[in-house]
Amino acid sequence: MVLDREALDRIRLVALDIDGTLIDDDLEVSGNAVSAIKDLISRGIHVALVSGRTWKAADFIRQKLGVEIPVVCYNGAKVVIPSIDHDFTTKIPLAEARKIMAYGEDRGLYTKVYIDDVLHIKEPDEKSLEFCRNSHIDYKVVGKLSDNVHEDVNMIVVYYKEDHYGIIDEKLREIDVTVTTSISNSIDVIPKGISKERGLRLVAAHLGVESSEILAMGNSLNDIEMLRYAGVGIAMKNGDVSLLSKWSNVTEHTNNEDGVYHVLKLL
Repeated sequence: MVLDREALDRIRLVALDIDGTLIDDDLEVSGNAVSAIKDLISRGIHVALVSGRTWKAADFIRQKLGVEIPVVCYNGAKVVIPSIDHDFTTKIPLAEARKIMAYGEDRGLYTKVYIDDVLHIKEPDEKSLEFCRNSHIDYKVVGKLSDNVHEDVNMIVVYYKEDHYGIIDEKLREIDVTVTTSISNSIDVIPKGISKERGLRLVAAHLGVESSEILAMGNSLNDIEMLRYAGVGIAMKNGDVSLLSKWSNVTEHTNNEDGVYHVLKLL
């Protein structure tokens, strides 16, 4: 990892992915990271969480930090800034969402639909229920998704039967959405034109921060636009191969080794 001292001295906003970056594999935030974040804020450096998680799941981590900070969730489709009395939310129109649901159903792929922090699933299964418990969100069993979802959605996740690394097939390209990935065997489907970068841009504009004054950290391919946008973009050592093959500035420590803390202590 190569970090320029002058670039670090310009940082006014730190943008942190959550899973695989800020939290460890046991879904915990280290005390060192919490202290470092609070120290940055006390010195006038802003911090934001930028995640593919739902609002409730991302805000649960924010509460663990014990600070009032902006939260970008659903890969940029929802942005919550404490000093603003409304959030910025963009959803996938129902017509396009149903095409994605049908795409998963036609291929026998496990598909999840998020609407306002409620996970909609075809049938209950232990994997989904454990996920909801860990993510602190509710779920709703609706049967065949393409027949029983009747409103615009925040995000759809489709799981493949083997590692997929965010490869977009031609059928997906025909649907008016954005496709990204946070883990190797799934795709995250979000509204057209949405990304973590777009969410971070909203936060930066509100705070009056330039891109050169941003340090961003992430571990998956859905972070790459954000890393490119930031003046200092850093991938985690434990990052997904699809990200690490495209990004060279990588931490010396994983998310289980306080990787975020080791970077933030340099600011």
